[in-house]
This record gives sequence, C-alpha cells and structure tokens, in this order.
Amino acid sequence: MKIKIQDREIELKYTMRSMLMYENITDKTFNPKTMTDIVIFMYCIVISSAKDYSLNLDDFIDYLDENQHVFEEFGEWINKVSEVNNQIKKN
Repeated sequence: MKIKIQDREIELKYTMRSMLMYENITDKTFNPKTMTDIVIFMYCIVISSAKDYSLNLDDFIDYLDENQHVFEEFGEWINKVSEVNNQIKKN
C-alpha cells in the first residue's frame, strides 16, 4: 500500500521494525486493539517504511483527520497482510 503525506509517497511495509517501534512508543507488548493502538501502529509503519522521513505523531493524526479514507484503506491492507502471514505460519 502506498500513501502520500506532505508530497511524499511512501510504500508501507509491515516489518519487525514497525512492531518494535510500536512497543517502544506504547511501552506495552505488541497487540494493537484500540483505535489509539491502531493509529500508533499505522504511524510506526509509516515512519519505519520511510526511515529518512520526519513526521511527528500529532501531524500524522492531523493527516488522518483530513484523509479518513487512508485509515480505512490501511485497515483493509493490514488485514490482508495479516492473512498472508497467518497462511505462511500454517505451512
């Protein structure tokens, strides 16, 4: 999935780095359940997918407020990625 933030296109990647970043920011084990958790995890994916890109969480939330469809698309994308990962684990 690609998103465009502040004229920068970012290819999102579900990586170990993003999960570790989530745990570091939230100070809890990786298991995003609440809306806050999911937004923070999405932020971690964006930041870890574009290491040279600087964006604070507050600006990211403003971006989501202005582009609500991106959050919905992210939900669909993360579900597909999770399904693929689960299939790989089963085999």
